[in-house]
Amino acid sequence: AAPLSAKSIARLRPLDHRGGAMKLTEPLLPRFSGSKKPKVNCSQQAVATALAFACFVAVRSVHPIVIDISKTDGKLPYGKATPCVINSAVDIIVGNGLAFLIGGMDGLKQCWDPKPLKVFSAIAVAYAFGDFLEMQSMSVMGGSAYQVLLQSKLLITALIMWLVRGQGQTPLQWNVLATIAIGMSAFVTVDAGPSSAPFNPIGIFFVLVKVCFSCACAVLTEKYLKVYSNMPIYVQVAQLKFVWLWTSLLLTFLFDRKVVEHGFFHGWDGRTMVVALSWVCKGWSTFLVLKTLNSVLKNIGEAVAILVIFVFDVAVAGAVEEYLPVHGKEFHMSSFLVVLVVVLTVATYAMAPTSAQIANGQK
Repeated sequence: AAPLSAKSIARLRPLDHRGGAMKLTEPLLPRFSGSKKPKVNCSQQAVATALAFACFVAVRSVHPIVIDISKTDGKLPYGKATPCVINSAVDIIVGNGLAFLIGGMDGLKQCWDPKPLKVFSAIAVAYAFGDFLEMQSMSVMGGSAYQVLLQSKLLITALIMWLVRGQGQTPLQWNVLATIAIGMSAFVTVDAGPSSAPFNPIGIFFVLVKVCFSCACAVLTEKYLKVYSNMPIYVQVAQLKFVWLWTSLLLTFLFDRKVVEHGFFHGWDGRTMVVALSWVCKGWSTFLVLKTLNSVLKNIGEAVAILVIFVFDVAVAGAVEEYLPVHGKEFHMSSFLVVLVVVLTVATYAMAPTSAQIANGQK
């Protein structure tokens, strides 16, 4: 049979109300409407998760190490919270810049929308206090001790959820949380001394208060980020960092005598700039990487960071003493075993079934 011409094909098209040929808006072949879903490339998803996990562990471990390296004779020579102020200023510029480049003036105006700005400003005040307390604690203890004590957030979060929402833990989870608390106490007791600072008990108080602020911020952020989930992440960062900047600056001038007497940049050097950069990387990775990781991997990553910092202190710091202002620690089997206990216990808690999961399993 002879092939149809273009004119013959046009005559076969249905006519619209004006008598002209209608345009085909649907594909000629029927779309797949079966119950089978397209296959997801599991290998690519696994690689993405593994890279996100590695990035998260790297940032969480490098950040305390960088702060340790910035110390001189075990003390921070600069205003403790000044890198946090610079971090907030950089994040505001980056957030507004991305909003303008991607969305133009409409995107830039979204960064200053007063309704969500009020909500994020209240959360930002708590975040600024948390950053300030982190630098205060790091000024009197080393990175490994800080990261170990930071795991107390699991216990404090569980208590907050129990008191506020009535969401309890299983007996297994409570036992694991108690083991974590005992492990943290054991590490502080047997640790021969952090990498760059003598241990001071006031550091425990700073860490615990910082953890309380972090837990409150996590609950509020989770709630309101869902409300404003349509906002791009860079807009959310720009709004959070506005009041965050001014709160950090206020805390710096109220509680840091060095800044008041000698100026904001007193004691700054190349190491301090790296600390500020570390704060920037930590903040953006928290917002971006954690979208790929679930809560289980996040908690395990925090625990693995303890082991990375410990290995740096006992194996790497001594080898780079000639190039970096760090001092290695002697390897103590007791400290190493306690670190392993804390890491594995946190991983056990992260993988333990919750009350809701057990209840659903019984139905």
